[in-house]
Amino acid sequence: EGKSVANSIFEEKNQKQKANSDFAILYRTNAQSRSFEESLRKLNIPYRIYGGMSFYQRKEVKDLLSYLRLVVNPKDEEALKRIINYPARKIGNTTIDKLVVLASENEVSIWEILQEAHHFPVLGSSVAHLKDFYTMICSFQTMLTTKNAYEIAEYVAKQSTLLRTLYEDKTVEGVSRYENLVELLNAIKEFTEDDTSEKEKDLSAFLQEIALYTDADKDDEDGDKVTLMTIHSSKGLEFKHVFVVGLEENLFPSQMSLTNRQDLEEERRLFHHMKIMKQRAAQNFKNATKANGAETRWE
Repeated sequence: EGKSVANSIFEEKNQKQKANSDFAILYRTNAQSRSFEESLRKLNIPYRIYGGMSFYQRKEVKDLLSYLRLVVNPKDEEALKRIINYPARKIGNTTIDKLVVLASENEVSIWEILQEAHHFPVLGSSVAHLKDFYTMICSFQTMLTTKNAYEIAEYVAKQSTLLRTLYEDKTVEGVSRYENLVELLNAIKEFTEDDTSEKEKDLSAFLQEIALYTDADKDDEDGDKVTLMTIHSSKGLEFKHVFVVGLEENLFPSQMSLTNRQDLEEERRLFHHMKIMKQRAAQNFKNATKANGAETRWE
């Protein structure tokens, strides 16, 4: 669906000289943005996330990616400091500061300090927790030569307890973060199963590809861009071309609403309200363009 929508936008732009800002893609949950972001990027179509951030900039996504980066390169100190105590494993900021100082004084990496943590009395009672973390990452590294990117990522997500920690958070935000983490695993699975590409399918190759995505996210938010947003965020806004995506069971209506009649009715009301608003916007645009003798099309 991501490829189909991106191709439609590409063709419409080329054939009818439309601006990127004429298009909007609406979805039910933030986790759904990933496939549309990637498809737009492959066609060099700039976009922005309205009222949110790009998929690969979300905290939970960056957390798992940091674990994977550390598995591939244990000297990646940015990744190490990000996840050494997440989920919590009794390694506080004071201990992390001590690791940084020890690494600097000994002119080695923090990873090398972790290897010999028991030789540094200044680390005190944290040594046992640091050793457990070091052993866990080493166990992940043993998979690099025998498992593909998805198998490693799924194992890391489970064994690090990242998946369980987010799954147990039943708040709206917690559910959204869990969905994003699952979607990242879906992205890695798609990467490993893509038979159309001759690229390597190992974890390192996947991380290199993601690095290109995150570099693109640093572009400014202004300018002519396709808008991506949730259905909720679209209320009151108008676009010339709108794609409503993910209209299927478990997405819209969401899986959480299927067991409760009241929640299911709320999903229907949300879609109906959005549909009426877009029809009004389409009619307004049609009337305006007809007055100017222009051709229009409503997606």
